[in-house]
Amino acid sequence: MINTSFEQRTERRNRLIGLLRSEDHWKTAELREQLGVSQRTLMRELAELRRAGYPIDSDRGRGGGIRLNGRWGVDRLNLSHQEVVELVLSLAIMESLQSPLLTSNLKAIKQKLFQAFPQQQRSAVSNIRKRIMIGDNANANVVSLYTKPAQQISENLAESFLQRNYLEIEYQSESGEQTLRVIEAQYTLLNWPIWYVMAWDHLRMSSRVFRIDRIKRARLVDGNFQLRPKHVFTDIYTPFHQTI
Repeated sequence: MINTSFEQRTERRNRLIGLLRSEDHWKTAELREQLGVSQRTLMRELAELRRAGYPIDSDRGRGGGIRLNGRWGVDRLNLSHQEVVELVLSLAIMESLQSPLLTSNLKAIKQKLFQAFPQQQRSAVSNIRKRIMIGDNANANVVSLYTKPAQQISENLAESFLQRNYLEIEYQSESGEQTLRVIEAQYTLLNWPIWYVMAWDHLRMSSRVFRIDRIKRARLVDGNFQLRPKHVFTDIYTPFHQTI
């Protein structure tokens, strides 16, 4: 019963934020009707949003109403959709790493950005988060051999992962052998500070793990892949249960 009540309040608050963002101003009677709540409940919800940092203004008198100052949301940040998605995911990753310093407000910041998305986009971001896994920190030997990937490789890999584009890579194995492959970047894994891609490899026609700093070239190719069943990657990601 308690969980249901909490979920209902959360859904109502998200609806209220969406309504405030959708119009320049609302009369309290209109908001009450849309939400199906009393005046007291509406005022309490607005007060909670103000305490959470939302810039909500109230105008008294005829023609006045409630408004979210400046149509608050992602659009005010002047960021592209993908930039905001990457920002939300980066905050979630940092939160998962559980750093003891300078992270006390990460959860609140992430939630505010997340709530600025329409429901459909929130669902899309949630699905992406399920594909990003956090493991243990890399051991010292692996870190000592790590080299930062080229910016273009990182950007193409990120786009392939987020947009589910096929990616052609030139990969260098631990022995130094280089092969050309087309992959589907199904999951990513962070063993701080080393990133890995858990992918379907069209060269081997099976699942493979690729260390990102061993990718020497990456090029987006035509076509989009579908997410494969999780059991295809069970042997790879079973040790890494934590997602962001």
